[in-house]
Amino acid sequence: MQFTIAKSFAPTLLLVEDDRSTRELIALVISSRFPGIKLITAVNGANGLELYKRHLPEIVLSDMKMPIMDGITMAKEIKQLSREAKIIIISAQTDARLLLEAIDIGISHYVLKPINQEKLQAVIEECLECSRLEQQLREQEVFIRRLSRAVEQSPVSIMITDTSGKIEYVNPRFTRLTGYSLQEAAGNKPSMLKSGQSPDNDYRRLWEIISSGGEWWGEFHNRKKDGTYYWVLTSISPITDGDNHITHFIAFQEDITERKQAEDTIKQMAYYDALTGLPNRQLFNELMHLALAQAQRHGRLLAILFLDLDRFKVINDTLGHGVGDELLKAAALRLRECCRRDIDTVARRGGDEFIILLPDLDSVQEAVRVAQKIIVSFNRLFTLPDIELFVSTCIGISIYPDDGKDAETLIKNADMAMYRAKEQGRNRYHLYTSSMDEQALQRLTMENDLRRALQNGEFLLYYQPKINITSGRIVCFEALVRWQHPEIGLVSPNQFIPLAEDIGLIVPLGQWVLRAACRQNKSWQEMNYPPMRVAVNFSPKQFLQPMMVNMVEQVLAEEDMDPRWLEMEVTENVMLQNVDKTIDTLNRLNKLGIHISIDDFGTGYSSLSYIKKLPIQTLKIDQSFVSDIDTNKDDAAIATAVINMARSLRLNVIAEGVETVEQLKMLSDLDCQEMQGYLFSKPVSAEEVTHLLKSTEWPYLAMGHLHST
Repeated sequence: MQFTIAKSFAPTLLLVEDDRSTRELIALVISSRFPGIKLITAVNGANGLELYKRHLPEIVLSDMKMPIMDGITMAKEIKQLSREAKIIIISAQTDARLLLEAIDIGISHYVLKPINQEKLQAVIEECLECSRLEQQLREQEVFIRRLSRAVEQSPVSIMITDTSGKIEYVNPRFTRLTGYSLQEAAGNKPSMLKSGQSPDNDYRRLWEIISSGGEWWGEFHNRKKDGTYYWVLTSISPITDGDNHITHFIAFQEDITERKQAEDTIKQMAYYDALTGLPNRQLFNELMHLALAQAQRHGRLLAILFLDLDRFKVINDTLGHGVGDELLKAAALRLRECCRRDIDTVARRGGDEFIILLPDLDSVQEAVRVAQKIIVSFNRLFTLPDIELFVSTCIGISIYPDDGKDAETLIKNADMAMYRAKEQGRNRYHLYTSSMDEQALQRLTMENDLRRALQNGEFLLYYQPKINITSGRIVCFEALVRWQHPEIGLVSPNQFIPLAEDIGLIVPLGQWVLRAACRQNKSWQEMNYPPMRVAVNFSPKQFLQPMMVNMVEQVLAEEDMDPRWLEMEVTENVMLQNVDKTIDTLNRLNKLGIHISIDDFGTGYSSLSYIKKLPIQTLKIDQSFVSDIDTNKDDAAIATAVINMARSLRLNVIAEGVETVEQLKMLSDLDCQEMQGYLFSKPVSAEEVTHLLKSTEWPYLAMGHLHST
């Protein structure tokens, strides 16, 4: 049944649309379907605002994007003039930020382009209905009786109470919405619908307003008869008699549950991380600015904790993104458990990076205690679906105001402190210090110099021999890259190799090392020196390049060197990156005739089952086990185990870092045939190698002398 419009109600609709054809089409639809509406049109937001002030229309139907003034800006201005204005926005966009802004303004409805005429008609009808009810709300009780039949069929829930708040009447829509019939509701108070989700102050304020003759508008989070929750937009007004005495109160309620759920979804998407449910970077930044303002106002300390998960990329690449995601969710839960105060914020920055805001602190030690608590928490086993993992973390801490007075500086300094903690090992925290800025500048300067070094020809190769102690002959020279910086001289590989890894220079640098080493070895062969291998180290990042094998083939061909005189050294951790790809790549290199050696063996995470599958020729015992082999039983046991395993797998074995005769003798007794270290020779330049190769006697290879000492 159509709701009867009061004679005094002559609605006006303001249509604001910059596109002429769209404006004319909408005007035609409104005129044909709502003949009683007075239609006013405007071509932009500024024009629309001017017309609104002049005519005060009940409904505003506006496009979102327009020149001069857009629909959102116009809506803000109109809502400042009248909070009761019914505004419908037409938009082709679903931008979450714009929708959130529209929700905050109080826009009634949204209609997406292309316009569905039935949808447009429906929302206009809803706005008209609301306007009608608002006018009826201000009528006398006699007017309410005249409209009783319309109220019975109203799409809006209606409730009438006496002056004490006891319910006297509810319409059928109320029953459909709440589950309570008129008989069940009558005599009770509206508090029967309270869910406990709306603040008590809202109810007290409501009663103060309507008891004094005013009208109240607001939202309630109520509970139905069956226990489910719902949202309503409510208007409550007093009904007076001829003497202006309040006799009843009437409440109109519109079910806005779906709209609130949509708002919550939009806010969740805009402000929270989808995987962990933690606040995201945007929400964290907003909370950070508020906390900084409070800290400045009250003279309090504030801490930022920046952390990530050690070796997360290896876990993600090796065990799969599913395991990685589960680990991130578990880590997020532990971080929340470690930050129990309501004012603390744990957020995910992205990837495996987390950031924690600790406001309102009395001392730096409070932040340190949280960091220590997190580290202890991460020492516990992570039990994930189908797998258990131990994962450590490093934490950087910056403190307001000493380490920065704005969010950007504090976050940057906490990040810098985290990397300092990583340099000192795992499961550590580090407080920011001003000296880190100087070190960061030095790193940036070196990074820029390093990028230019390859182009400027500043790299050179040194060579360290590998010795067969039985024959006393050199079997291989390991090529070791050095950086001859034009200002500071030779730079240690420990300084620039990790940096080259970080900035992506390791791949072109590795290709240069391979080419230079092959060219030098070919040169020695052309000088008629006994042919021997040259060993080149390959990092995991180099080794896993898609065209790595093709690149090696090309370099060997261009330098005209037989592949059998090239040895490639790879660390055992390469296997953790991608086992199947590693085995395939090594097989292809092996077929070329290249000698393959596993470097730093015993320091990584190799599985014997993988070692058996690899087409390798040599295991290289890491120098950390060699240095104390004659004094440390554990190191001696490890070296013995590696040598015995290599023998059982029919692999060659070489010990690196041999510096003393005692180490030489002990390794020799263990039947380790090949060695490398300062006892024989330090890494030397190509020119010095050539000089040594010309010599008829090599004093550092006098094995007989070494055995007799």
